[in-house]
Amino acid sequence: NRGRFSETRVINGPMIRTYEYDFCVIGAGSAGYAAATIARALGKTVVIAESTAPLGGLCILRGCMPSKTLLRSAEVAHLVADAARFGIEPCAAVANVPAIVARKRRIIKEFADYRVEGIDAFPILRGTVAFASPDELMVDRTVVRARKYLVATGSAINVPEIPGLAETGYVTSDDVLEMDALPRSMAVLGGGPTACELAQYLQRLGVQVTMLQRSVTLLSGEDPEVGFVLRRALVDEGMTIRTGVKLLSVSSAAGRKRVEFESDGATGAVEADEIFVALGRRANVEGLNLEAAGIKCDRRGIVVNDHLQTTNPDVYAAGDVIENSTQLVHVAVNEGQTAARNAFGDRPLSIQYDLHGSRAVFTDPQVAIAGLTERECKERALPYSAAEFPFDDLGKAIAIGATKGFVKMLAAPDGTVLGVAIVGAEASDLIHESIALLYFKANVRDVMSMPHLHPTLAEILTYPAEELCERLEHEE
Repeated sequence: NRGRFSETRVINGPMIRTYEYDFCVIGAGSAGYAAATIARALGKTVVIAESTAPLGGLCILRGCMPSKTLLRSAEVAHLVADAARFGIEPCAAVANVPAIVARKRRIIKEFADYRVEGIDAFPILRGTVAFASPDELMVDRTVVRARKYLVATGSAINVPEIPGLAETGYVTSDDVLEMDALPRSMAVLGGGPTACELAQYLQRLGVQVTMLQRSVTLLSGEDPEVGFVLRRALVDEGMTIRTGVKLLSVSSAAGRKRVEFESDGATGAVEADEIFVALGRRANVEGLNLEAAGIKCDRRGIVVNDHLQTTNPDVYAAGDVIENSTQLVHVAVNEGQTAARNAFGDRPLSIQYDLHGSRAVFTDPQVAIAGLTERECKERALPYSAAEFPFDDLGKAIAIGATKGFVKMLAAPDGTVLGVAIVGAEASDLIHESIALLYFKANVRDVMSMPHLHPTLAEILTYPAEELCERLEHEE
């Protein structure tokens, strides 16, 4: 899988070596690694170009895996504190935060070591990476010429320009994941998945959390009731949440940090020991010199067509770096694999984002979405019917004390399942039956024909399906 040494040049100083490959992958995260693996399987010579940052990718090092590890520790602490509800005399649950973080580091190191072992099977160039022309890439003083390229450099934390924020100081999700000493209070700016997950982690370990969300609901990309139900659950645990706010300024005084905001035409302020900025991520394209390669990039990321091809036909892009990215690791992997196949295949492939964009938020209750939402159905002018069923009316949920949330199913006029939303216990696992239904283009009648064990959480899907079936029969 080695490339071919082409030439040596001396340009304004030290020697420059040029190597030729079939495929050059820029970025060794989940999308890049998946693409490199596919291209190698296709018999192509592959090189990976990466910065000097630690190898492994966002999901393993600073995203999915470390956050879920910490969330589990907070969940255990919460269960112990809530034991009396189940007839168990609770003991004092003291959070040993250094031990929690140390456990996280041990687990993540195992994941990262395994991924690095896979990456090391490829030629890899480390250093400052930038395009020199439409068909040449420079990594420090080494030139790569490749038949095809993939840009998979991921995303970076977005920190907005709020007056006083930089001077006052703040933490990001990267910092929260490494905190072995927690502040007494935290103002969380944002209400997306990362903000909600880590805010609940902090609250359950004794931090008094106040969330300030610009939109009118948490998880503003989903249907409104999803955010409403999650907000109620977080408030029940002691969190303060303000939505529909405009962030005005940040300042500090007497060792405290103050966030001023506007809401409903009036100004307000929150004081806390620390500020956690969780206002999304942006495409990581700084320094790549995309203009030299003829690659168009806007504020949302690199522009690609349905086949993940950029405005340079020999360059593809995948993962968080592309415009309108889902910022989901399983989608990034699929995009990387698809881009590699498109780069060397005869028939261009595309991704069914309605299906592959299925997602979950690992709060308690969890949130999981598969297929279309009601908002998307309305935007596309698709006729649909919706039916809901609450967890507090489900036998298994009542028995285990997991009654928060609901399931909602959407169906086309002929009964074809269009989408499912679950807010409730184990939603991230329950959603997979819905993904299968969508994959096979199943009908709500199929849900009723399939056996569902009792008592289980999974049988909750049968109730909205039954209601939708009754509507269909009535209409017929």
